[in-house]
Amino acid sequence: MGMGVDQKRLEYFITVAEELNFTRAAQRLHVTQSTLSAGIKALEHELRTELLLRSTRSVRLTEAGSVFLPEARTAIEVLDRARAAVEPLSTGLRGSLTVGVLSGLTVIDVPALAGEFHGRHPEVRLRTETSQRGTSGLIERIKESHVDVAFVGADIKDEHLKSTAIKRYEVQLLVPADHPLARRKSVRLSDVAGEPFVDMPAGFGQRQIVDDAFTKEELFRRVLIEVSDITTIADYVAHGLGVALLPPDFAAAAGDAVRTVPLADARLAWTLSVVASATRPPTRALHAFLDLIPHHIRRDRVF
Repeated sequence: MGMGVDQKRLEYFITVAEELNFTRAAQRLHVTQSTLSAGIKALEHELRTELLLRSTRSVRLTEAGSVFLPEARTAIEVLDRARAAVEPLSTGLRGSLTVGVLSGLTVIDVPALAGEFHGRHPEVRLRTETSQRGTSGLIERIKESHVDVAFVGADIKDEHLKSTAIKRYEVQLLVPADHPLARRKSVRLSDVAGEPFVDMPAGFGQRQIVDDAFTKEELFRRVLIEVSDITTIADYVAHGLGVALLPPDFAAAAGDAVRTVPLADARLAWTLSVVASATRPPTRALHAFLDLIPHHIRRDRVF
């Protein structure tokens, strides 16, 4: 392989890999579909391997494509950094930035944050994504180089990740107002192990903390209803579908229909954090994004 691979073709490939759709990728790149197709074919020819599987309706990455994707991103970051080193500092940032977000999150005003970032750095391709598997899904995406920075519901202890806490949530028991435990001053985990629970799906930070607490006490609990938006849990509890272990902040929406009861034998808390890779050097775009986060934290919002 000679010195053939150029940045434009790498950017074409990355965009198609992100969109898994030639039409949308072409629109994002402001090129025609035939230009995009030709660029990808030329790249595959240079690499002497197929990167994408195209059928009439869908596009998928081949195994080679999956392996090549993080390397292509790294190559572009290196080119951007090399260019940045010799450009005057006033010159605009380039490259791409992918931000992972938990669904239902409003403490960080992500649209306003993205808007300000885009206004300052219009040349950076900015995108956001959520994961069906919440925090653990987003962390995996960071480790695989698909996501550059993410807002997650966990306190991360991992040498591959750099994490900054934004807000800490203490967890209490949430029960319907007419529940026998509603009048108690406090409860133990063993008092509620037999109750049906409303919780997040496995993979979410909130769920992990509660699961770990029960496992530690060698107790088993049954999650009857799983919801992917934490802000809706209290409503399910209000309607008698189960109990929950949740920060009291989230109970307000359900009003008088629910009661919170402190835990006697466990101090449970989880943290909303912003996380990036500790192993990949941060791009200038990532630095610029992190610097803007404090300006977009909404103190009036719970989550």
